[in-house]
Amino acid sequence: MTATTSDDEEVYKEQRIYMPYPGRMGRGKEMGRGPYEKSGLLRETSLPPGKTTHETFEITYPFEDREKDGKLRRELLNDELTVNVTLWYLPFGEFDGYEVEFFEKEQTIDLKTEWIWR
Repeated sequence: MTATTSDDEEVYKEQRIYMPYPGRMGRGKEMGRGPYEKSGLLRETSLPPGKTTHETFEITYPFEDREKDGKLRRELLNDELTVNVTLWYLPFGEFDGYEVEFFEKEQTIDLKTEWIWR
């Protein structure tokens, strides 16, 4: 997921990896059919088919502290933020030419009307 300002400055970028449970359920010291079945992978991070999954990303947006009437006030450097989310399927775990993009969504967030500094 990336977030850019209206000036095309990238202010946030994060990747998350989703993998199913290992086939041996973390038992034994043997490697399975590959590194995705290694015994150290126990947390369920897969994307189940037909189920909606919600993720939270906390983006620290660039701001500037300015003094107005003797008080410090935070002002945003830009009013709009463009958020782009892309889901990839990487059959071999890397971007090596076999990756498949199966979802992409781009949305512009207007911070002037949707955000209030307190």
